[in-house]
Amino acid sequence: MLTIIGLGLGGPNSITMDGVIALSLSDHIFYETYTSPIHSETLDWVKLKAQKEPIHLSRSQVEEPKEIIELAKEKNISLLIVGDALSATTHVSLLLECKKNDIECQVIHNASVLTAVAGVLGLQHYNFGPVTTLVLPEGDYRPTSPIDKIKANMKNGNHTLVLLDIKADQPDKEPVYMTASQAAWQLIEAKLSGEIKIAAAARVGREDQKLWYGKIKELAKTDLGKAPHSIVVPAKLHFTEREFLESL
Repeated sequence: MLTIIGLGLGGPNSITMDGVIALSLSDHIFYETYTSPIHSETLDWVKLKAQKEPIHLSRSQVEEPKEIIELAKEKNISLLIVGDALSATTHVSLLLECKKNDIECQVIHNASVLTAVAGVLGLQHYNFGPVTTLVLPEGDYRPTSPIDKIKANMKNGNHTLVLLDIKADQPDKEPVYMTASQAAWQLIEAKLSGEIKIAAAARVGREDQKLWYGKIKELAKTDLGKAPHSIVVPAKLHFTEREFLESL
């Protein structure tokens, strides 16, 4: 059996009771960090309470889950996911692999940055358009599609939640996280006016959460501290949304 456990956005206190029960019944516990960094206290807590060492999987081990699938045929396997259990396509694909192999699977949901960021910034969810992700440039690779999506949302009067890239595919390599400041520079380089006001949220759901609102050109010079960061490019603001953002 495979259980995909959403850890929520904070430390070990964010794990649901269903998650705690599933961990206590697990023979093997795995986790990944390529979708979001995991709270170190969470790993320590899991090791202490479950009496098992959580095993760090690379992206390829989750996308090509032969090891997990084989273990799940005979044992209770848990995979820990920061945020909600099924926010990433690779986790949905893992469910499909279980179905194909007649392996029982359960999902334990939790809070996700996809909804939490809008909430903590005082923005109304139904005013958002499609989500996009800005990626860290590699050589000449600088995709323009995220910028196009932001512009399309702005034209339609919709806010844009912009997720920021993570390079953490291999457990043995130090992860690299895009910052809100780097994202702001990308927007400026893509010819968005530095005078446009945007919002940023760092470490949402954690004790040291930080929220910010101001001009793109100001964010480009602002350090919001440790990852993960997200930004929101607002379009037409409701008066309550504007009042909340300006209160930041």
